[in-house]
Amino acid sequence: MNTSRKPWPISLGIFTIWLIVVVGGGLLQVKGQPTQLDELVKSQLIYGVLAAIVFLSGIITYFNWRDKIGWKSLNSSRNLRLLLLPALFLFIMLLIVLFTGLPSPRVLLIVIINTLMVGISEELMFRGVLFYGVSSSFGVWRAAWITAAIFGLVHTLNSLITGDFSASVLQAFFAGMFGVWAVALRVRLDTVIPLIIIHWLWDCLAFLTGSSERLGLVLLFFSFILFFYGIWLLRGFR
Repeated sequence: MNTSRKPWPISLGIFTIWLIVVVGGGLLQVKGQPTQLDELVKSQLIYGVLAAIVFLSGIITYFNWRDKIGWKSLNSSRNLRLLLLPALFLFIMLLIVLFTGLPSPRVLLIVIINTLMVGISEELMFRGVLFYGVSSSFGVWRAAWITAAIFGLVHTLNSLITGDFSASVLQAFFAGMFGVWAVALRVRLDTVIPLIIIHWLWDCLAFLTGSSERLGLVLLFFSFILFFYGIWLLRGFR
């Protein structure tokens, strides 16, 4: 279905339903009992995220938004150079994981599947549907900051599952910075597919590295560098 209506209100409605599916599904899965995200991601498949992917896939197909939300291949292989900095940091994270040791095959498989689903779900929602809607009405520069802010704020809702609001605020801070450079790459590459892969690998390696203070500082350093990299990529869209 093609639609001539403003996509911003539609994308906001889609986001609202997506959020209810993800958060509500998570609460149902843990049965309202406080559960650490690390424990949840490593122990069982997250069905709310899977349901959200199915929902978004249906919506994108219904509105015929595949090209608009960036579900397409790279326009030029030369744009791959924009991925070098994130790829470098992902490689360093991989080395840390290999140095500290891998978990059991079962846990590794569950983490890989869960983080892949999260990457697909969140990128289709934030850098896909929501960015398309916001940028159509407010322009690329404002859309970058609006979607990054919403992406960060949504992560505070993790406290509904974990019961730890202070930890969720820290996650929101990281997510907000991630949202800036992720949407900058979305704009420059004109596709969401590489972002799904980056998001998947980033989350997967972050969970596998554990939660030590030293590793947290490493991720904070990477996040700040990539945040400013994202601002630099967006410099021509003010």
